[in-house]
Formats: sequence, structure tokens, C-alpha cells
Amino acid sequence: MADKVLQLCMSDGKGGMELYVDRVIEDLKAEGWEVIGICLENTRIETYMQRHEVPCKAFKSNLAALASVLSIRRWLVEQGVKVVHCHKSSDLRLSALLKCLMPELNVLYTDHVGGRRPKKNPYHRFAYGKVDRVLSISQATHQRNVSNLPVPREHVICLPHGVNINTYRPWDDPRAIRAKRDALGVPEGAVAIGLPGRVTPGKGQDVWVKALLELAPTLDFHALSIGGTDYASGGTESFYAELQALIAGTPLAEKITFLGHRDDLTEILPVLDMVCIPSENEAFGLTIIESMACAMPIIGSNTGSLPELVDSACGVLVGPHDVNAWAGAIGAMVRDDAGRAAMGRAARARVEQHFSNKQHVKRLIELYRGAV
Repeated sequence: MADKVLQLCMSDGKGGMELYVDRVIEDLKAEGWEVIGICLENTRIETYMQRHEVPCKAFKSNLAALASVLSIRRWLVEQGVKVVHCHKSSDLRLSALLKCLMPELNVLYTDHVGGRRPKKNPYHRFAYGKVDRVLSISQATHQRNVSNLPVPREHVICLPHGVNINTYRPWDDPRAIRAKRDALGVPEGAVAIGLPGRVTPGKGQDVWVKALLELAPTLDFHALSIGGTDYASGGTESFYAELQALIAGTPLAEKITFLGHRDDLTEILPVLDMVCIPSENEAFGLTIIESMACAMPIIGSNTGSLPELVDSACGVLVGPHDVNAWAGAIGAMVRDDAGRAAMGRAARARVEQHFSNKQHVKRLIELYRGAV
């Protein structure tokens, strides 16, 4: 019988957590694992599970799932599932009940957020007491998890995300690069500066725009924001409107494009010249290692998980709110063609060595099988 795992994610979001579930299902299936799923109806997670042809139970609400715990138990027994992988803290209510009914389950919880507040009240002690392993996605969140969760230190494992280095890779065909840049509206000769991420407070687009406003009159560049700008695509419409008001009537207006949500990130990242990640508190940041895998030099914030991902060979880190520092770092990188290329090569090598999806899923499977 094939190994099986339940991916439990009752999220209605559109961010990195949901993308991780999508990708880990694909990676597990490639390793011969069978996956079943539990999610909420009409969510991105349900769409991902349907696309991967994962047997799935979708519920109208968390409460509806809790009310169905006995039928879920029967389903898990019928499927022969012994491993449950949760992705949202509210998933732990259902997984804790399932563990009470099925003590043999191996329950893992990936904390995709790394919250800063302690969770040690009676409910949290019960829920986390039914978790066999908490998986932290960075050293920064690992430290928070050890401090804030009612879980023995040895049960908190640091397991950084991985990226498919065959899918996210550099392009070496100048004609294909030029064609894609033309399609994106990048003028000939301009340095293409990308910021992948939903347009929402905390992702830092306001700092980025203010830095670009300082540079627009004198430098030849074109900036691309790649991520949802409205609620349906995970963005914040009022924040996007504020950015447009900042840009209107300035020299930057002709040098920046907000692409919105895109499904062709694997084609956009390789044709850029550099990537900016101004998020104040990235728990990990899949887009960072995706960009690095495409040989992009990084300018990022010196907070959250970025210092673990971006070393001095492959990028520059500055304060998340320091507009002058951002303008200085962007300007210096725009002017240094050879330096950008060297940093991009180093970024690709770093991902190959430390952050491939194959490395990630291998360790994940070991934990599914009970390894310490």
C-alpha cells in the first residue's frame, strides 16, 4: 500500500501558505505518496486540490468540519491514513479531536506565520499537546515557536521551504527574454526592477514606491509590481489606491507597471534584472527563493527571515522603513551591471545548495515517518 497523508488546510486566503500546500501536494505525489485533503469550500485550497485530483472533503465552515469529525475519522480509517499535516492554527481544533479518536495518528503542524504572542492557555495546551511535531519555516520563526508554543523544544523542527529549481531557473535565450520584456512593457535598455507579492500593507510597496520616486528623474529603469491589487486576488484596494495617488503626475508614472496577479511568474522572474523584497516581517518568503532560483540579485529588508536567505554574495539588505537606504541600494544596483550578474549567479547557487524542493520534501517525508 502506498504511503498516504492528509493535508488539512481550512484557509480561505490567497498567500504563501496556500501556495505551499499546492506545491507540497505536487512534490509528495512525485515521491509516490498519495494525498487526501480537507479544506473549506470555494477557496484557493479547494481549487488546488481539485487540480491535483486529490480526494477531498470541503466544508462550508470550520464548525461544519468539527461537527463531522466522526465521519472524517471513518474516512481516514477507510483510506488507511496515519499522517495528518496541518497548515493553519485553527486546523488544530479538528486535528486534536482526530488524535483523541485515533491516537496512532502522526500529526504535524507547519507554522507559516510564526506569531509573536505566547499561546499557552488551557486550549492551546490541549491542541498543541496533540501535535507530534511543529515545523518552523525559518530560524526566526523557530525561535518564536520554541518560546511561545506549549511544545517541548525537541518537538519543534526547523524545515525551510523549497523551490523547484527546474521550474524556477534562469533564461539564456536573449530573443525569448526580449520578447517577454516587450510583452511586459519594459523599454529597450531599461533595468527591470521587480517586486513579487500581493499589494497589501506589510509587503512594503509604499517604501519601494517612495524610493523609486527619488530615482525616477535620473535613472533608466522600469519597475514591475507582480501581485494582486484587489480583494479577489489577495490585495488591499485602498492601499493600492494610495500608491497610485503617490505616483500620479510624477516621472515615475511612466516607469512603473502594476501587473496584478499573474500565473506566469516562472516566465516573469527570469527576465528581470533585480528583485526587491521590502516586507517588514517575512516568516519565510517563497518569492525570495523563487527569484534567487531565477538568478535574480535581491534587495531586501534586514528583518524577519530575509537575513537567513540572502547573504552578502547574492544581495543587499536594508532597513524596511528606510526610504533613503532603499533608494541608495536600488540606485547602486541599477548602475552596476556586472555586480548584478555576479550576485544573480551566487543567488542561484545558494538556492541549489540549500533551498530545493527535493531537499525539503525528503526531510518532510522523514518526519511523516516519525523521524526525529
